Amino acid sequence: MRAEDPRPRHAAAGPAAGERGESLKERAAYLYGLVITGSVLASAPSELGLVRVAILLGGTLLVYWCAESYAHLIAARSVARRPLYPDERRHVLGEGLPLVAACTAPVVVLLIEAVLRVPPNLAVDIALLVNLALLLLVGWRMSTDGGLTGRRRLGSTLVAGLLGVAMIGLKLALH
Repeated sequence: MRAEDPRPRHAAAGPAAGERGESLKERAAYLYGLVITGSVLASAPSELGLVRVAILLGGTLLVYWCAESYAHLIAARSVARRPLYPDERRHVLGEGLPLVAACTAPVVVLLIEAVLRVPPNLAVDIALLVNLALLLLVGWRMSTDGGLTGRRRLGSTLVAGLLGVAMIGLKLALH
């Protein structure tokens, strides 16, 4: 960053970011991506087939990433009151990629289940459970990195897990 450039500052490394230097937006994008993943899995019709559900899942998150990235690019430009520099555009686009990456494990699970010929309803239920486990893991990690301990860490982790439970409840209500 050049001293004379009035570039917007990004929330990256520092006390609020993790050891790997991810930003707050990247952490939020991953958690949000898991919630979207759960909602797509919950609403996917079983007659679609597992490979098509996996493609639908990845495609849905890609569209969300495009929409979020576009909104952030336009907002950053309006705040800066100038065109963004190429490195700023790359930064904004990169921060949202965890939203798409969040579906990786559930998609891999679906594809393995397709190869193993697991019945679609059971396969999607298993993918939803994997997604729930990831939400709990992310909730625990974010709570720990945020300095929470004891009941507060557990409570924060459970809130993330309840998002996954809500998606399972949605699936039960829809199907």
